[in-house]
Amino acid sequence: MIDIETGFGRVQKYGTGAINVVFAHGSGIGMNHEFMQCVAAVMSLKDFTVYLFEFGYMQKIQATGVRQPPPAVAKLELEYLKLLDALALPSPLIIGGKSLGGRVASLIVERTNALGWFALGYPFHPQGKPQTLRVEHLLASHKPGLIVQGARDALGSYDQVLGYQLPAHINLCWLEDMDHSFKPFKAARYSQMQAIEQSVLDIEHWAKYTVKCSNI
Repeated sequence: MIDIETGFGRVQKYGTGAINVVFAHGSGIGMNHEFMQCVAAVMSLKDFTVYLFEFGYMQKIQATGVRQPPPAVAKLELEYLKLLDALALPSPLIIGGKSLGGRVASLIVERTNALGWFALGYPFHPQGKPQTLRVEHLLASHKPGLIVQGARDALGSYDQVLGYQLPAHINLCWLEDMDHSFKPFKAARYSQMQAIEQSVLDIEHWAKYTVKCSNI
């Protein structure tokens, strides 16, 4: 892992693969969280160069120790775009994140040079509010997407998501008996670490296919 200083803040770089990946954190975890570090480490063993970063509100949390909720998603969109401008990564590039980070990536991907986006645990709706959906922009999107989702995710379970009728260019990969954080329920046949490893395999297959289809 290498630390990089940008005008946006510190970025952690993993690996030296041909496909650049910018990976954003979830609403309550920073880039140093075990989940983020494990994903980046496993991805670095594939043909990826991974860049982890933190939105401004999370940088403040890390600096002060005082927790705060994320700002309006429109602000996070601008921050993600500014980071991409600062990094100026060439294609092939894919962007994504855990939960909130994946949602923001899906919102900005059409305004970037990224070939596609991915989310590990997409927050299809807020906790306990299944009627408040976050899918309108997905239905109108054009670039490829990948969502790796726990089948028992409280923010979008298997039965719920199938009813959203997402477009064919957004691929869904399911982790049986896993929750939003890829933590296993009792009936699960594998651990959280194994779920992360499977997620990276799914990203690898999808990313290589996406790059191939782009003729890069």
